[in-house]
This record gives sequence, structure tokens and C-alpha cells, in this order.
Amino acid sequence: MKTIILASILAVAAVPAFAQSGHSMSGHGDGHMAQKQPAVAGSGTVDAVRADARQVKVTHAPIKALGWPAMTMDFAVADGIDLSRVKAGDRIDFELARGGDGIYMITGLTRK
Repeated sequence: MKTIILASILAVAAVPAFAQSGHSMSGHGDGHMAQKQPAVAGSGTVDAVRADARQVKVTHAPIKALGWPAMTMDFAVADGIDLSRVKAGDRIDFELARGGDGIYMITGLTRK
């Protein structure tokens, strides 16, 4: 009877050690936040400015870095950009950065 009890205790004690030995951190990254992706450059023409919503509608040339063809899109605009200096019809160069939500936002904008 003592042998069965001792074997049971050893088996229960070994389970956490066994479970821990099969676990590695290889799929968990190095514990740092994801690296910020570099900005992507684009150019196009402003179709509309909605300063109150911090958005611009842009018809842009193809953006090869993203695999995007030429198209018209609404973009959110970062807070540091002065939209009072941009109007429909302006030709612009811009930078896009992907936010934490996966959506691209204009983070830099210059008129041509």
C-alpha cells in the first residue's frame, strides 16, 4: 500500500516539471514591443479635406511598397499636420504609417 501511495505522490509531483520542460518561448518573440514599421511614401491629388474629422480624400499614384494600385481613398491624418494649409486640387507627397489597428494614416504631408 505504501508503494502505491509513494508512486502516486511522485507521479503528481512530476507533472508540473514535465509540463514545464515541453514549453519554450521560441514562438513568443523576445518580449519587446513590435518594431514600428517604416513610413511609406506616396503622392497624389487631394479631392477633399474634412479638417473636423482629421481626414483627407486623396487620389494617389500606385504605392509599390504596399502593392496598391492607383486609387482614391480616405485617409485619417495625424494630429501634427496642419490641414488648414491643404485644399482640394492640391498635389501632395505624403507618408503613411500603419497604426496599431492595422489601418494606414497620413503622418507626413507636403504640397508640391
